[in-house]
Amino acid sequence: MRIKTIAAASAALVGASLLGGFTAAADAAVEEAPEATQSSFLLPIIPDTQFYSRYSAEQFYPQYGTNPFEVQTQWIVDHQDELDIPFAVHVGDVVDQQGVTGQWDAAERAMGILEDGGVPYSVLPGNHDVADMNARSSVGNSANYLASFGQTQLAAQGGSALIGTFEDGLSSAYLFEAEGHQWMSLAIAWNASDATFDWAQGILDAHPGVPVVLSSHAIINIAEDQLSPASWWWGDLLWDELITKNDQIVVTVNGHFHGATMRTQQNDFGHDVYQVLTDYQMAADGGNGYMTLFEFDLTNDRIDVESVSPWVTQKHEDSLTSSDTPVLDGTWQSYSVPLDFSERFGWDEPTEATGPDLSELAKQIVSEGWDGDAAGGALEKAGAADDYIAVDGTVAHWRFGEVAAGVVDETSVIPDVVGDSPMYRSAPDATDATDELEDVQVTHENTAYYSSDAGAVCFAPVYRNDQGPDRLAYLSTEYGAPATFADLDEAGGYTIETFLQLDADWTETANRWSAALTRGGTREWVGIDDSSDPGAGVSWLGISSLREYQFSAADTATADSYTLWSGEIMPAAWHHVAVVSDPDAGTVIMYVDGVPVLRNASGAGGMVAADYMPWIIGTSTWNTEADHGWHGCVGETRIVDHALDESEFLYNRIDIDGDGANFSVVDAPQGELASGTSVGALSGTGYPGAQVRIATADPSARAAGDLGSTEVGADGRWRIVLAEPLAGAGVFDLALTQSIGTRDGSPYALSFSIAEDVGTGADTAADGPGADGAAADGAAADGAAADGAGSDGAGSDGAGSDGAGSDGATSAGADDAAGAGSAGADDAAEGSGGAGSDAAGADSAGSDGAAEGADGAGSDGAAEGADGAGSDGAVSDTAADGTGSDTAADGADAAGAEDPSSEGAPSPGGADAAEDPEALPSGLAPTGSGAVAATTAAALALAGMLTGAFILLRRRRRA
Repeated sequence: MRIKTIAAASAALVGASLLGGFTAAADAAVEEAPEATQSSFLLPIIPDTQFYSRYSAEQFYPQYGTNPFEVQTQWIVDHQDELDIPFAVHVGDVVDQQGVTGQWDAAERAMGILEDGGVPYSVLPGNHDVADMNARSSVGNSANYLASFGQTQLAAQGGSALIGTFEDGLSSAYLFEAEGHQWMSLAIAWNASDATFDWAQGILDAHPGVPVVLSSHAIINIAEDQLSPASWWWGDLLWDELITKNDQIVVTVNGHFHGATMRTQQNDFGHDVYQVLTDYQMAADGGNGYMTLFEFDLTNDRIDVESVSPWVTQKHEDSLTSSDTPVLDGTWQSYSVPLDFSERFGWDEPTEATGPDLSELAKQIVSEGWDGDAAGGALEKAGAADDYIAVDGTVAHWRFGEVAAGVVDETSVIPDVVGDSPMYRSAPDATDATDELEDVQVTHENTAYYSSDAGAVCFAPVYRNDQGPDRLAYLSTEYGAPATFADLDEAGGYTIETFLQLDADWTETANRWSAALTRGGTREWVGIDDSSDPGAGVSWLGISSLREYQFSAADTATADSYTLWSGEIMPAAWHHVAVVSDPDAGTVIMYVDGVPVLRNASGAGGMVAADYMPWIIGTSTWNTEADHGWHGCVGETRIVDHALDESEFLYNRIDIDGDGANFSVVDAPQGELASGTSVGALSGTGYPGAQVRIATADPSARAAGDLGSTEVGADGRWRIVLAEPLAGAGVFDLALTQSIGTRDGSPYALSFSIAEDVGTGADTAADGPGADGAAADGAAADGAAADGAGSDGAGSDGAGSDGAGSDGATSAGADDAAGAGSAGADDAAEGSGGAGSDAAGADSAGSDGAAEGADGAGSDGAAEGADGAGSDGAVSDTAADGTGSDTAADGADAAGAEDPSSEGAPSPGGADAAEDPEALPSGLAPTGSGAVAATTAAALALAGMLTGAFILLRRRRRA
């Protein structure tokens, strides 16, 4: 199975990686930098640091004596000279809770490292840095931010680089020098006012022709696939009011939306503007220390973008996650975009290379001491509805893909695909809620991208009502359904998985503190110690007023409640959420897109329950009544009676790769196969129900194209009879691919060759054409004589060869040759049609390696002839119209050929030809008499030649 995380996939995001580690030489020196090759500089971008600031004192400092934020800024300072770093950019959300003084203290320490190290920077407020995130920018809305990063502090750290501020430093502008040119950083506040646009235009007008990197907290969004860019209303406004009108703005950069992407737009001047999103706050440790590096390369006219983390190599090995790697190389994490600086700004081409490839050098530096692999590629979309990891111990698994799209009414059934606990909707007029029939609908369009289920259930409209019942609706199991009795205690643990989406119109006022999944009953009933929520359900997974996922349950040993919290969740974005109670570790951990959140529970486990009470999707409960509804959608949801590993979560795919555990080829042909071998079928093991197909890897190959396919049986075995057997000398490169629905695994590469036919000798002389050892109707092949054609001592039409007598002698090795049509044995004897020893004539057959004649039968390894069959393996599958012992005649059912009566199984061939047929792989067989016969024939022919030479030598000595 594939071990992946969605956050790593949106951050790479990330998959199929092993946990990274450290080399023994963690403090080894970085290799010497290469020689100067280009004129370039590096601009570091620091994205959302809110969780580093929030958990600095509580979690990071107790473990590390530092935090990822400080590690980032220290790394910039330490390498500013060798990486030619003139400036740094922070894109906002400096802290998580703007009203907490300690978080501002942590942020000031981290940014103070840049100031003390002589690296000027720009910084701006994000939505978490202001009092009211929905208001346009103002001094009054940003008092705490300005106390730390107001105009006074910006002037102190920026010095002469600072050229202007607006609203006391909420927005600011800087000039810095790099590679002989001036550059501008223009930082625009979160949700900036129209007056801010006017100020920014004035800054640009005062510095025409200076290339600008414009930063703000939210400019472009990211799509559901976690790769494609999407629009954001304020970013569109910024484009219209400022960016498109000013050709000097070449790059924009923002955070806020979780992930990494890039969009290219053309401005009013027909030039490209690159809009970059970088935000890793949902990765491990609240961002894993990732930051983005822009290398402005004037020599090669491009901007290189890299994503690196100096934090990963400082983490304790036991805290590493599957997404950890110091360098991300996924889509929109490592790429280049073209920018002709000379053409756009009228600059002269750089005449001097001032440094090396800084991006490569930065990756080398940040990876020092790391011996783990990069965090792999992105997750894969499911190929079919069952393309997920099924696990034993599943209590219930509710899916919506097989439910008809549209309104869910009291007749609808939401199936539990592994058990007998389906969900239903009560008729609206049978509940106390004010819902309408249309408020609950199944969709097959708006679904979680990495779920294999093709459906979800959505609840809308949903809102609180201070004057009466809330507007909400829900689904539930029946009271007493099997799943309601699930004993999820601290000894066994549990896993809850679901896919969740907040509606795009979700608001704190209308939708705070609601639940997507609830286990019924009340805490007070079952003795849970929770004075703040005595009437709440025994457990629930929902959303807080700050758009944080919240899970609450109670330990089965102590009855003490525990609560887990995620970071901020974006409306309209699908997330996989898992809660895992691990009895071995004594922890309960929430995972969002495969990454553990920072606020989890230790010393706790299990889930106190009220037996018989239902599981509910779509609302929280209070005293068993529906309370606050989920405004959004819920995808497939699974309850398991033990702790799952991340590799078993629902977004993972079944391993169908050719090099994986679920695929093999049994007795695969390898290396060079013997001459005359054919491959008629292949077999192996695979994933039950998957498809296996075989094709040639080289489309120009002789057997190019698809060669066959089949479905893997329930026993995990497959066998494919090839559409055309693979035979004849040459190399065969095959690709065997296993697939589930529309998804292909990586192919299994199979390569082998079949040797040239050895025949009975070399330098074949023939009256007819020879072809690969197969003779037909007088055609000699690789040592086979036809119509008296001799080879290596065999006479041809009366002409001696290699010691054959002249004057029409056809004997081989005879000193006193006899005439044509006779064979000599020591002393040649004349005659027509006679059989001689050690020689072969036309229309006669010689023994001991002589070439066979047409219409005659040769023995003891004589090479093949047309219309005749040699005994003891002399004839291959090309022999016809004659009979020979232990070989196939007429070309039918020759060894290695396909037997139509055995569903493609190769026929055994001659017993003497293939002395041990079982030694050959399944589907392989020698054609004709086989490898043993060919080798034997050649050996006997050589023996006959040597015997003749010996006799000649003996006679000469007697003479």
